[in-house]
Amino acid sequence: MINRLEIHDTWNALVPTWKLVWQDSQNLDRWVAFMLHCDRLLALSREQGARELEAALEPLMELLSDVDSLGEEKKAVVDVLLPGIFAAVRDICTQPAVRGNSAEMHDDDTPPLVVMLTPDVAVVDELLVQMEHYGYAFKVFSDYRMGLQIALNLRAVALVVEIGNGQDEQINRIVQQAEQGGLKWFAMSRRGDFSLRLQAVRQGALGFFLEPLTINSLVDALDPLVYLVKEDPYRIMILDDSPTVLASIGKTLEQLPNLTLRAIQQPDLVLETLLDFSPDVLLLDFHMDGCNGLEVAKIIRQNRAFESVPIVYLTSETSQAVQLEAMRHGGDDFLTKPISQAQLVNTVISKAERYRGLRKLMVEDSLTGLYNHVKTKALLQQALLQGERQHLEVCYAILDIDFFKRVNDTYGHTIGDHVLKTLARYLKQRLRRGDVVGRYGGEEFVAVFFDASLEQAMERLNSIREGFAQIYHAYDEGIFSVTFSAGIAHFPAYSNMMELMVAADNALYIAKRGGRNRVEAAVPAAIKAAEPLARP
Repeated sequence: MINRLEIHDTWNALVPTWKLVWQDSQNLDRWVAFMLHCDRLLALSREQGARELEAALEPLMELLSDVDSLGEEKKAVVDVLLPGIFAAVRDICTQPAVRGNSAEMHDDDTPPLVVMLTPDVAVVDELLVQMEHYGYAFKVFSDYRMGLQIALNLRAVALVVEIGNGQDEQINRIVQQAEQGGLKWFAMSRRGDFSLRLQAVRQGALGFFLEPLTINSLVDALDPLVYLVKEDPYRIMILDDSPTVLASIGKTLEQLPNLTLRAIQQPDLVLETLLDFSPDVLLLDFHMDGCNGLEVAKIIRQNRAFESVPIVYLTSETSQAVQLEAMRHGGDDFLTKPISQAQLVNTVISKAERYRGLRKLMVEDSLTGLYNHVKTKALLQQALLQGERQHLEVCYAILDIDFFKRVNDTYGHTIGDHVLKTLARYLKQRLRRGDVVGRYGGEEFVAVFFDASLEQAMERLNSIREGFAQIYHAYDEGIFSVTFSAGIAHFPAYSNMMELMVAADNALYIAKRGGRNRVEAAVPAAIKAAEPLARP
């Protein structure tokens, strides 16, 4: 089993030693320190079966085997090899936890399969029904061998095994066969002592469930393995008036997976390109014809939309005073020309990761992980503009959990938070990838259906409403269920964002007044006026 954290940490320890070699390639002690980290990374790749990383390291290790020819020439060759090694490390650290079982495998609406092995099948009957409402197929077997074979044949996303006291050799063999077959598995037992948990970990268990198993703990453990969110490629923008520099940087960064480049040579195009490309990092030449990077950075930072985009200067400037002045006016880092390829790669990726992480905190609701109200409105506006350009329909819905105050008052705010998170998860899984779902505030959620007619959006939302009503939420003394009401309006019947939002909100009010647990569509005034009067 690959330990991603160990490989990641070993690479991060290797990078500073290479920076020291880059500064003084004639220093043997610096080369030795660098080679020790390379040896450690190679050993890990072999121990853990990381074949691609091992293959990427082999040319480097062969090059470093000759310590008599260390110097500038070898430094240049190593610097070319390191980005490829970094790409292999990054691929390991970002690969899905379950190969071939991500949400993308289930676009045909086939639910991912979970198999449970337990001698007491009747105990989990209710769990079986609830798993279907959470988007999983669930099979239970008391015959462990048969259950394992079904799990292997049908490519189950996970196996849950009742291990008893851990002393049954047949169960231990089943677990070993599951591991050999590439199945992810979780242990389950009425005992939860340290020794039993330790045994399960040593046998490769991803988690340990204490019986009686609850639907919440099971789903919370499975979701990260199955319903993976595919990150957009990092967007790296380069402004440099030298075609040679642009070509060199492009050649280095194009080796990396999950990365998109946009290069420009004219400073006067920078704002336009920033707006169109929305980069995660801007690499900015410090000395250009007609202006310098410091002036360009000041112009960028005057625009609030770009005030947090990381700016990394590309420069041959070594004056500390100049560098400090540039950093004071919006720069985040310096790369000194000639630029080490390894340092370029690490700087770009680390800045992009940090920027994405901070931006995620700014646009996500902390409880549910959905888009917050501000971000949802921005995405709705984008959808409406795109719909107008492409002559496509857009539907906007606002949902409100029925009698949610009663839930908090009766069962407590912790249970209320669980209900909110459950609905958020349910919406995310059942809306299309091109749709938007966000938390409006409190117990209210919004959904944006792009390129969908009112009838299509109503059908989808009603299906979600009916399914959510069948989910049971547990508390200390039993279980309960809740429902939601929704109002929906569509573009172009309502021509702008404000009209659309007000119309959906009014439709929600009608749904509430009409008895709750229903979806109401907003009807424009012009259509109402054209309707014939009802007969007395």
